[in-house]
Amino acid sequence: MRIMKLGLAVCGMLIAGCGIVVPAQSAPQGPRPEISSVLTERLKAISGGKAIDCGTTSFTIADAAVSACGQKSYQDSKPFFLSYIRSGGVLASGYGLARDVTGNVFAVNYQGFRPFPAVAPNRHTKLADNNHTRIIECIKPITLGKTEAGILTCITPVNHEESDKVAHQKPVDTTICAILENPSTWNNRLVRVRGHYSGNFEYSMLSGDGCNDALWFAYGGGGAPPSLSAHVGGGASPGAEDAEGRFILPVPITLVRNLKFSHFETQVEQMAKADDESYKKNPDKFVDRCVTATFTGRLDAVSAEVHKFRKLHPPREQSDFLGFGQMGLFESEFVLETVNDDAVLGVCKD
Repeated sequence: MRIMKLGLAVCGMLIAGCGIVVPAQSAPQGPRPEISSVLTERLKAISGGKAIDCGTTSFTIADAAVSACGQKSYQDSKPFFLSYIRSGGVLASGYGLARDVTGNVFAVNYQGFRPFPAVAPNRHTKLADNNHTRIIECIKPITLGKTEAGILTCITPVNHEESDKVAHQKPVDTTICAILENPSTWNNRLVRVRGHYSGNFEYSMLSGDGCNDALWFAYGGGGAPPSLSAHVGGGASPGAEDAEGRFILPVPITLVRNLKFSHFETQVEQMAKADDESYKKNPDKFVDRCVTATFTGRLDAVSAEVHKFRKLHPPREQSDFLGFGQMGLFESEFVLETVNDDAVLGVCKD
């Protein structure tokens, strides 16, 4: 499978907790009034007319008093709102937190440079302001905490019982085509698949016979095959949720570094070397090499809503960052635990 390389200058970073979108950029500048105004008005509407205004501060150098005000207001069961602004050129954005009169808390992301994709990533998210704003309902029981940067956010409660159940599941035999057909049904499941690994310095992919797309391929515990040097990650993250929205932890994966794994890595290194030599000799004639084996690992996937949205709006010319791997292009991610047989290097068919 060949992935179109996208030349995007804009990318986003997702802070775990409540989906705080912080676009990467250089040194901070003063808040742009239009961003602050749109975000503040949205936060006021959520919290109500008599809410405590805890103020606005910078993402980069957050005023501790703003977060402290929000924490105290929540502890006192009072409506409040606060916001953090990151500004400067086309990457200007904002994040805020608001409690309404009934005790519900919402995290609000505002993205000024372009709208969010016209789909809610999960059932707790709504879009507003022509899709420039994402409103995420915090899951009960609500607990507020701070990121390392001092930004106040909601901490999603964990369903430990269900997390323990999925952690002890047995691998299921399936195919990559079956996974790609309906990714969400395979989310947070342990599977065994036969596939073809291919990639380069920014892509790491696992494809199957008869499939047009691929899974992003990663190692348990972090990292990826030696052909991958660097990539810009997407907004999707591992794990699942129960009916109440509580977090089900990702199936823990420990990479088994045995002889079969070492042989797989050797084949990948040979693939990368052969690709490099082939390109130097004839850059106009691409040879699609891959390493084939049977693998066991965890699957991570986007929601059914995102899958349906992407069928209508394929992220080809401009990535929506909704998925996994390079620029979030992949709807599913395979996290390797074990290489089950001897990997074979060969030339793959389109």
